[in-house]
Amino acid sequence: MKVKLKYILLFVIPAMFFYTLFVIYPLFDSLRLSFYSWRGVGPKLFVGFKNYKDMFSGGFSKEVFNALGHNIYFFFLVSAFELGLGFLIALLLASKIKGTKIFRTVVYLPNMIPLVMVGFMWSLFLHPQIGLVNQFLKAVGLGSLARPWLGDPNLALTTIIMVNVWRNLGFYVLVILASILNISPDLIEAAYIDGASNWKISWKIIFPLTVPTFRTLLILLFIGSFNVFDMIYALEGVQAGPFRSTDVLGTVFYRTAFGGLGSAYTDMGLGAAVTVFIFMIVMPMSILYVYLVERRDRR
Repeated sequence: MKVKLKYILLFVIPAMFFYTLFVIYPLFDSLRLSFYSWRGVGPKLFVGFKNYKDMFSGGFSKEVFNALGHNIYFFFLVSAFELGLGFLIALLLASKIKGTKIFRTVVYLPNMIPLVMVGFMWSLFLHPQIGLVNQFLKAVGLGSLARPWLGDPNLALTTIIMVNVWRNLGFYVLVILASILNISPDLIEAAYIDGASNWKISWKIIFPLTVPTFRTLLILLFIGSFNVFDMIYALEGVQAGPFRSTDVLGTVFYRTAFGGLGSAYTDMGLGAAVTVFIFMIVMPMSILYVYLVERRDRR
C-alpha cells in the first residue's frame, strides 16, 4: 500500500504544484490586490472596500452593470442557439442519411480556426461596404436588410454572438451527437414498433436521455459567457464599441487594469475587484451544479 501511495504522490504533487502556482495563487493574490489602489508601478495604497463600493454603487457601477447585462444576454442567446440548434443538427447527423460523416467534419471545421483569424475574417465579411454578407444580401434582392453589423449599437452584440455560435457550434453538436449515439437502439426500435412518430421519439425518448449532457454543456456555457473576452476583443477591440454596446466584464477588467484609449478608470486594484466579482458569479453556479450532479448520482 505504501508503494502505491508513493507512486500516486509522484503524479499528484507536480500537478498540484502547477495548479497552485497558476490557479490558486493568482486567485488569492487577485483577492488581496482588490483591496488596494495600484497603477502597476510604485507603492500600493490600501483602500479597503473602496474598490467594491465604486464598482457596486459609485461612478464605476454604471460601466460594470452595463457589461454584466451584456454577459447575461450573451449567455441566454448562445445557450438557445448552441444547444437548441446543436440538438437539431445532432439529430440529423445521428440519422442514416447519406453524407452525414462528411457533414460531421464540416460542422466542426470552424472550431479549428484560431479565434484571432475568426475575428479578422468576420470583420471583413461584415464590412458595411465591401463585406460578403451585405454583398450577398444585395445580390439576392435583399439589399434593404444590409446593415453596418458591427457599427450599429443595436446589432453589434447580437452579431458577435452569432459569430461566436458559428465558431463553437460544432463542438456542441459533436458532444450532443455522442450522447444520442449512446442511447440503446432497442429503445428507438421499440418506439417505432409502437407507432411513435419521429417527433415523439425525439421529444419523449432522445431529449430526456440527453438532459444530463445538456446540463453539463449549460454550466460550461455559463462559465464561458461570464469569462468571454477574446471574441469581443477580436471584433470590436478593448473599447467594446460602438458606445460600449458590446462591453462585457472581461473588457471592463482589461481596460481598468491595463488601461486603454478613453478609459475613465485605470487601476490594477479596481481591475482585480472586477475579476473577484466574476468569480463570485461563476463559482456558486459551479458548486451548485456539482452538488446537483452528485445528488442525482446518489439516487
